[in-house]
Amino acid sequence: MTFTAPSAADFYSSWIDGSWRESDMRYPAINPATGRPFADLASASAGDVDTAVASAEAAFRKNRGAGAATRAAWCRSAAQALLGAHGELAEVLSTEQGKPIAEATGEILFAVRGLEMAAESVLALGGETPQVQDTNKRAIVRREGLGVWAVITPWNFPVNIPVEYLGPALASGNAVVWKPAPTTAVVAAKFREILLAADFPQELLQLVITNEVAVASHLVTHPGIVAVGFTGSSGTGQSIAESAWRKKLLLELGGNSPIVVLGDADIEIAATAISNAAFWNAGQVCSAAGKVLVAASCADELTRLLAKRATETVLGSPLDPGVTMGPVHLESSIARYDRLIENAREHGADVVTGGERIQGEEGFFFPPTVITSVGRDAALFSEETFGPIASLSVFEDEEDMVAAANAGEFGLVGSLFTTDLARAFQLGERIDCGLVVVNDSSNYWEFSLPFGGAAGRQSGRGRLGGRWVIDEFSQVKTLAIDVR
Repeated sequence: MTFTAPSAADFYSSWIDGSWRESDMRYPAINPATGRPFADLASASAGDVDTAVASAEAAFRKNRGAGAATRAAWCRSAAQALLGAHGELAEVLSTEQGKPIAEATGEILFAVRGLEMAAESVLALGGETPQVQDTNKRAIVRREGLGVWAVITPWNFPVNIPVEYLGPALASGNAVVWKPAPTTAVVAAKFREILLAADFPQELLQLVITNEVAVASHLVTHPGIVAVGFTGSSGTGQSIAESAWRKKLLLELGGNSPIVVLGDADIEIAATAISNAAFWNAGQVCSAAGKVLVAASCADELTRLLAKRATETVLGSPLDPGVTMGPVHLESSIARYDRLIENAREHGADVVTGGERIQGEEGFFFPPTVITSVGRDAALFSEETFGPIASLSVFEDEEDMVAAANAGEFGLVGSLFTTDLARAFQLGERIDCGLVVVNDSSNYWEFSLPFGGAAGRQSGRGRLGGRWVIDEFSQVKTLAIDVR
C-alpha cells in the first residue's frame, strides 16, 4: 500500500459501516506552513453517526467472545500495518499538522509501540478467585469490554493520541467510533486506510470526520455509546462530562506544567530539558513547560541558556529535514500568544527573545520565546499556553516555589530539577500532579506508565497507559457458581 503527500485535488471522508462515505458538506484541510488549503474533507452528518454506532454495536456483539490472545493479535497486526506505512504517513502528518518530519516520524513509531503495548498489557491481565463464606460457591472475577466507545482526539498528536485509546479499546474487547480533530482529519483518514490492511474485525473501528459541533455532540450523547474517551481542552472536557454524565468517562485534559528548578540543579541539564519541553511540537503539548519556577541563585544562567537554545532553533517548512520547529497548527493560536505576552509585559515581565509573529513568511510561524520575571498576577502564569513559550518566574524561597507549583486549576504533569535525591522525593511527592518528572522534560512519558490528572483539578479523570488504561476500558464482572 503506497501513500503520498496529498495534492490539492485530494478528497477524504469518513469510514463507516465498511465504506468511505460521501457528503455534500465539505470543508478544506489547511497546510499551516502555507496557510492554504491542500485537500477537501467530507463532513459527516448526525445520520452518519447513527449508522456508525449501529455498525459498531453489531461488531461488538459479534466479536465479544474473542479471547485475549485473539485481541492481542489484532493489536499486533495493526502495529505491523502502521509500521509498514510509517514513512508515507509521516509526510502527511507533517504536512497537515505542521511538526517537523523527524518529529512526525517519531510520533508514528511511538504509536506502533503503543499498539504493541496494548497487546502486552491485556495478555498480562489476570483474574481473581475471591474467598467466600458459602462453601458451595466458587467465585471468579474477570474483566470484559464495555461496548461502544466514542473516542474524540486532538490535532497535536493526530496518530499517537488516538492509539492511546484505540489500542486498549480493541485489546479489551470494545468497539470504537473515532472522531478525530477536524483540522487533522486527513491524517486520520490515511491512518484508517492503513489499518484496513490489519487483521482485525474492521467494523470495530468506525471513523467519523466532522467539523460540526452538533454532530460531535450527537455522538457523545448517543444512546448506543456506553463510554467516552476524550483528549483536549478542560473546557470541552467539562462540557462532555456534563452532557454524557451517565456514561463511563476517560478524560485527559489541559495542563500548565510547573517546572521547579532548585538552586542546586544542574543548569545545563535543566536548560536542555526545559527547552525541549517548551519548543518540541512548537509547545503544543498538554505536558509542555508551563510556568518555570526558578531559584534566584540560578535564574540568570537558566535564562541565558534557554535564550541560546531558542535562537538556535531552525524554523521553516516541516518537510525540510534541517528544520527543528515548524509552524503552529492554528493561526488563531497566535492571537492568544499575543494576548498572554502583552499581559505579562503589563505586569512587569521581560521578553528575552521572540515574542512576535514572524512577518513576511507564509503560514503560521511564531518563534521560540523566552520571557522572564513573570509574576503570579500575569495570565501567562496560570493559563495553558499551548505554544512555544518558556515563561520564567524567580523565587527566593523553596516553600514559595512549591506553593506556586500547586497554584491554579491544573494538575497534569510537573517537573523538578535538583541534584539532591532526598529533596527530589520530598518535593516531588508534594507537587499536585498525576506525573512528576525529576531532572528531565515534563514531556517524558512511556506507554507503560499511568498518565492523567490529579484529583480535584481540571486536568481530567482516569488514566492512560499500561495496565491502568486496560482497567479504564474494561469492567469487572463476577461469576458466582454453585458447585453442589
